[in-house]
Amino acid sequence: MRHIFVIAAALAVTGCVAGSESAHVPPTAVVAEIAPPPTPAPVVATNDRACLIAAMFYEAGGEGAEGLAAVGHVVLNRLDDRPPGTTLCDVVYEKGQFGWTRKVARTDVAATIGTSQRWQNAAIMAEAVLTDTVKDPTGGAHSFYSVLQYRKKPRWAKNLDKTVRIGNHVFMR
Repeated sequence: MRHIFVIAAALAVTGCVAGSESAHVPPTAVVAEIAPPPTPAPVVATNDRACLIAAMFYEAGGEGAEGLAAVGHVVLNRLDDRPPGTTLCDVVYEKGQFGWTRKVARTDVAATIGTSQRWQNAAIMAEAVLTDTVKDPTGGAHSFYSVLQYRKKPRWAKNLDKTVRIGNHVFMR
């Protein structure tokens, strides 16, 4: 937003204009358009942020912005259904949720974050998801599967309803 400050009028109103010129300045209302304070970003521990970035990278690194956002929101949607005190890493590292977690230890996840463009895209999108800059494209999904891995709906998803397909992933709740 633009911030408009009428400095001359403000100085005249407060009597800060030097010399006799201040008498010639007509009283003018001070106009200021001030943007509301930004919504503070949620406080997320460094390791939890790394867990979210890694989940987004490993699950949707080649899917583009919408696919990355979708996976990030699934993790956040799952977090919303967990007891207070549950962390993003707790959600990502729940047994049997993400295959890549068998290869990357929870304690080492921050060290896996790379510098490639795909990693950077995942990191940028993770921040956008955490600050709710990018809204949930999954319709509140808590699960997803890859159509590259499963030709039809997997057995574990038989009681779940499809919300949307984004790229190579089907999202469900």
